[in-house]
Amino acid sequence: MAHYQWQEAAQPATDEIQAVASTLSVPPFLARLLIQRGITDQAAFDAFCQPDLSRLHDPFDLHDMDKAVARIQAAITNQEKITIYGDYDVDGLTSTSIMKETLEALGAEPEAFIPDRFADGYGPNQAVYDYLRKNGTQLVITVDNGVSGAAVIDAAMAQGMDVVVTDHHELPQQLPHAVAVVHPRHPDGHYPFGDLSGAGVAFKVASALLGEPATDSIDLAALGTVADIVSLTDENRLIVQMGLQSIHTQQRVGLNALLKAAQIDPATVDETSIGFGIGPRLNALGRLGDANPGVTLLTTFDEEEADKLAANVNDLNAQRQALVAKIADEALTMAQSPENQAAKTLIIAHQGWHEGVLGIVASRIVEATGKPTLVLNIGKDGQSAKGSGRSIAAYNLFKALDAARDQMTHFGGHAMAAGLTMPVANIPALHAAMEKAAASLGTIAKPTLTINARLEPEDLTLANYQLMRQLAPFGPGNEEPTFSLLPQTINSVRQMGKTNDHLRFAADGTNVVGFGFGDQAAALESASQVKLAVRMDANTWQNRTSLQLRLCDWQLQTPAIIDLRLPQPSAEQFRGAFTYIFFDGRLKQRMTQQYMFGGPVVLAENVAAATANAVLVDLPPDEAHLAALMANLTLPVRVIFTAPAASLVALPNREECGRVLHYLSAHAGFDKHHLPALAQAVHVTTQQAILAVQVFFELGFVKIDGAQIDVTPNPVKQPLTQAHIYQQQAAFLTLAHELQSDSRSALEARLLGKK
Repeated sequence: MAHYQWQEAAQPATDEIQAVASTLSVPPFLARLLIQRGITDQAAFDAFCQPDLSRLHDPFDLHDMDKAVARIQAAITNQEKITIYGDYDVDGLTSTSIMKETLEALGAEPEAFIPDRFADGYGPNQAVYDYLRKNGTQLVITVDNGVSGAAVIDAAMAQGMDVVVTDHHELPQQLPHAVAVVHPRHPDGHYPFGDLSGAGVAFKVASALLGEPATDSIDLAALGTVADIVSLTDENRLIVQMGLQSIHTQQRVGLNALLKAAQIDPATVDETSIGFGIGPRLNALGRLGDANPGVTLLTTFDEEEADKLAANVNDLNAQRQALVAKIADEALTMAQSPENQAAKTLIIAHQGWHEGVLGIVASRIVEATGKPTLVLNIGKDGQSAKGSGRSIAAYNLFKALDAARDQMTHFGGHAMAAGLTMPVANIPALHAAMEKAAASLGTIAKPTLTINARLEPEDLTLANYQLMRQLAPFGPGNEEPTFSLLPQTINSVRQMGKTNDHLRFAADGTNVVGFGFGDQAAALESASQVKLAVRMDANTWQNRTSLQLRLCDWQLQTPAIIDLRLPQPSAEQFRGAFTYIFFDGRLKQRMTQQYMFGGPVVLAENVAAATANAVLVDLPPDEAHLAALMANLTLPVRVIFTAPAASLVALPNREECGRVLHYLSAHAGFDKHHLPALAQAVHVTTQQAILAVQVFFELGFVKIDGAQIDVTPNPVKQPLTQAHIYQQQAAFLTLAHELQSDSRSALEARLLGKK
C-alpha cells in the first residue's frame, strides 16, 4: 500500500511551457518545473539560480539589532567577559561557532557554553546562569535559544549580568526583558523574512558587527539552516547557496575532517549531504553526551585535533543509529495498541529510553502513523518524564502544548517539533489537551506527496537530472521535484543494507534505490504493474556517473481510465480484443471501413449495463451522453476520443456569420446543396457555413423550404449566442478540447464524476 496520498501538481499548458523554454533558453523539462515555482522571466530565473550577497536584507532591520551590536561592541571595548550560550543541536553548534569566531575576529576572547541535554536541558538554565555570573561573566549572548527563558534571563539581568538574546524559535506570550531580543518574528519588529534559523540569526548579528556580510561564516550558517529544516526561500536560500559554494572551496579544517570521516567529497556537498551525512553526525554529540566538542571541531585550526574529534563524532553517530533502531521498534509497537490506534495524537512514554534520540524516534512514529507524537523517557524515579515531539503540517504542536503549559515543568519548540519535561502524573491531562487541539483534524489522512510531473522514457537522462539541480538547494518552500513513473518492467529486485532495510531494483533498465523499502521487496517483485513516485539522483561508480532514481512511494497500478489518446487515429489503437463504442453512427461506419477492429463495434445508445473492456472511440455530443454511457461501463475504461477535424472547427464569429447572411441576401432562393460554394466565396469552412444557416433558421433570420433558403425581411434582432444550436456547438467544442487535452488525472476525475 502507498504511504502517501498522491496529489498531481497543476500542469502548465504546452504553449506556456514552450514560451518559457524559449524565453529562458532552457529545455521544456526544466521550463515545466520553473513554471510550477512561479519562475517565468529572466530576472526571476537569475535571482533564483544565481546567489548575490546584495539581496541579503539589512541586518539592522532586525528588532533590537542596534541595541545588541552596541552592547556587544561595548563589551569588546571594555574587555568584559562574554559567554555565548548555545544549544546542542547542529543549529545551536553552528550558531555558537559563528558568534565565537566573529567576536574573536573583533578582538574578544569569548567563552562558548553548550548546555548538557540531560543535566541542563534546552535554553536558559537558572543554575547555569548563576554559575556564569559567579564566574565573572558580564554579558551572555544566547544563540538559537533564549526567547522562552524570561524567568531566568530577567533574574540574571536583575543581578547585574546582561543578556543579549538571539533566537528564532516560537515566541511565547512573555518575552525576556533582556538588553536586546533579536528575533526575525519579534512582535514589535518588521523584518521582511521571518524564517531564519538560529544560525541565520547569528549570521545576521555577525554581519551587523562586522559591517559587511559575514562570508567567512556563511558555510556554518548554511549547515545550521539546512539541518534545522527551515524554509529554503528568500535569505535562507541565498545563505545555503553561498554556504555550499564556500564548503566546496573553503578549507575549514574541522568540517573537512568531518567530511572525510563521513566519506563525503567536499566538492560534492549539497543539502542532502548536510541533511543525511553531516547533520546527524554533529547532532549525535548532543544526543549521546557533551556537544561542546562540536564547537571545537567547527572552529579549530589544528588538523590533528580535528581528525580525532571527527572520528569520535563518527563513532557516536553509529551508536546513535543503533539506539534509534531499538527504541523506534519498541515505540512503534506501543503506537499500535488499540487505545493509541483510536487516538488522533500519541504520547508514548517508557522507562529506560535514551532521551537524546527521542526526537528522531518521534519522527519515525509520525511517519508511520501520520499522528502528532510525543515520545518520552520516564526517569528512574518514575515521577518525571522528558522527551521530544514531532507533528504534521495540519497540526501546530507548539500551540497545542502551549495551551497546557501548566502541565509541564519545561517546554519549548515550534509548530512541527517540541521538547518538554513534565510529571508522569500529568501525561493524561496533556494528552487530553493534544486531543482537543486535534478535534478539527477529522480523520487523519495519509500525508500528501506532490507529484510534479510524469516521467516518460525519454525523460530518464542524466542531463535532465543536472537541469533539475539548477533548482537546488531543495527543502521546505522549495521542495525537490517528485515524479510519477509507470514502468513497463520491474526486475533485479533485491534487498540491501546490513539488515536488509533498503531496496534496489531496475525500472525499464534504470536503477532505483528505495531507502526503508526493504520489507516490500517481495510485493514489488510479484506486482503485475506498479506506479512509482521517484526523485532523480545520480550515482557514481568507478568514475562513471549515471542517472539513478530514488523511490519515494509506490502503488499497485490498476488505473480506472487508460489513456490511449493520440493526435491522430492509429491502427494500433483498434487491434485489442475490446468493445469499441461510438457516439456518432456515421463516423462508426466510416472508421470500420478504414480500420480493422479487434473486437465488437457498437453505438453508445446500444451499450448494455456492466459492459467491460470498453474503448470510447469518438467524442460524445455532450456531458449528459458521456455520463449516461459511463454508468453502463465496468472499469477500467480505455479512451481514444478521436474526431474528424471538420467537427472541431471554431464557431463562426459575428463577422463571418454576417458574410454568410449577406451572401444569402444577394442570392434569393439559394440551394442549400451549394453551401460548400458559399463557404468558399465568403472564406469560411463548409461546417461553419452550415452552422451559421442553422443558427439563422432557429433565430428566424432565414426560411428554408425544401432545399431553398431565403432571408427573412426585417427579422427580430437577436444575438447569435441566443440560438440553442450555437450554445450546443460551443459546449461541444469546449468538451472536445478538454477530453482531448486534459491530463490523465483530470480526465479520470471527469469520467468518474469527481470533477
